[in-house]
Parts: sequence; C-alpha cells; structure tokens
Amino acid sequence: MKQRESVVLAVRTGAAMVVVALSVIALTSTLSLFRFEETYRALVDQRMELTAGEVARVLSVGLDLGLPVDAQENIPDLLRQRLAAHPDLAAITVRDCGGQVLFQAGDATKTGTAAGSPWMRRHDEQFDIGMRVTDATGGCAAELVVSRAAAPFRQAMASLTQRYLMLGAWVAGLASLTMIVAALVFSRPPPSLRALDADLEALGRDDASDEPVGVANVVPGNAWEADLIEAYRAARPALVAARRAGSD
Repeated sequence: MKQRESVVLAVRTGAAMVVVALSVIALTSTLSLFRFEETYRALVDQRMELTAGEVARVLSVGLDLGLPVDAQENIPDLLRQRLAAHPDLAAITVRDCGGQVLFQAGDATKTGTAAGSPWMRRHDEQFDIGMRVTDATGGCAAELVVSRAAAPFRQAMASLTQRYLMLGAWVAGLASLTMIVAALVFSRPPPSLRALDADLEALGRDDASDEPVGVANVVPGNAWEADLIEAYRAARPALVAARRAGSD
C-alpha cells in the first residue's frame, strides 16, 4: 500500500472513530444532565414537602385539641421560623378549604387549588407543593401551600449546563486528538507488510529478482507475520513465472 493511500485510510478511520466518540460523549453528557435535573428537582420537592409536613403536624395537633385552624395563634410565628430556616423558600401559606388565606409568611404568586393531596404545581415564577390538613372526621380543615422561587433552580441548571458544555468540549477535543493520533499510528503497516508490498510492486514492473531480497531481510514482529512471509516465499516462484509468461 502506498504512503498516500495509507494516510487517506488513516484519516478516514480516524474521522469515523472521532464521530463515534463524539456521539457517545454527547449522548452520555445529555443523559447525565437530564438525570441530574431529575434528581435535583426531586430533592427540591422533597424538601418542600418535608416543610409542609412539619407545619401540617402542628396544625393537626391544634385540631386535636379542639382549636380551629384560624384560631391557632402560634401558626404565624411557626411559618416565619420555617421560612427563616429554609431561605430557598419563597412563602408558606395556610388557607381554608375555600382558598381564603388564613396565615402567610413570605411572598408568593397565586397558587390555585388542587383536589389531590399532596399536589405539586410548577409556574414560570415559582414551584408549589400543597397538602391538605384534615380534622378528626377526615374532612378538610385547611390547605397548606409551600412555594419556592423558580429562578434559583433554573439558574443552577443553567450554570450546570454551561459546565457540562465546557467539560464536554474539552473531553471531545482530547478524544478527537487521541483518535486521530491512534489512527495514524496503527494504520502504518509493519515492516514485513511494507516489504511484501514493495516486492509485489516490483513484480508488477517486471524488474524483480528471483529471490525476494527485501522480504528476506525483514524480521517478523509476531507469529502471523512469520507465517505470511513463509507463505509468500513459497508462492513467489509461481508469481514470478506467471509474470514472465505473461510478458512473453
């Protein structure tokens, strides 16, 4: 194989390896990013639900003592304490079953209502988790809503996405360079194959000697090269005879 053909083959092989490597890196990075977003979102939801559960337990204790929700004077201080303990939260709201706000700490946009408990709702500005508080008979006593601003979550995901893109670009660049170098290195044929190729070209030009001098001086690098050279030496006289007969 000529040097130019070897280089072309190396470039094609390297390009194919680079495309495969970049596809794998892009797919892995995308799946990892989606997985992180899912895990992060679940963690945020669990923290909000935990806070809602803490406040709901206090409300239930008051109900068990015979105090209606709107008469529990300790709730405003409790909401402010919970909000101070979790700075990432935007607001905690206690409403009656008709949607009328009874107590609220922080600022939140309109949260709406939902039939299920607990329920989750995501707005452009905030995330909400709601939980119903029931009385001793199982009826609705109040509805608790914990809100969190959506901006910090989106900023965190944007920052992480940028980091993933930068890291992916570095990895892709290193992988591409490595693949190209590997293709160039491993595409270079061993001395035994180059010697056989040169001798075959000499046969084609009809200027080859009776003995394969170049092949005889090659030291095989492994067993298959030795077997190939031995087979070529055995077949070479027939090739020389066929070439001379064709010339005549």
